[in-house]
Amino acid sequence: MRLVDAVQRAAEDAVTQRGASWIMAVVTVVNGDGTLDITTATGPMQFVRRLRSASVSVGDKVMVATNADGNWLVVGATAP
Repeated sequence: MRLVDAVQRAAEDAVTQRGASWIMAVVTVVNGDGTLDITTATGPMQFVRRLRSASVSVGDKVMVATNADGNWLVVGATAP
């Protein structure tokens, strides 16, 4: 493998590992501490933080931002 190829592959791996993404979920519980329980395509997640401006109810479909450190944040509900 050439050095150029190795550097390119290392850069791509770093971006993949540290990248952020987002997923869709459904709210199952609105907790009193500003967190939510949600269900995603891969299963449930408890005590996910939400933006202060994200007013959501049980049953709402929401956008969830995630990052490589394992943090999840409900951004808000989608339009019906």
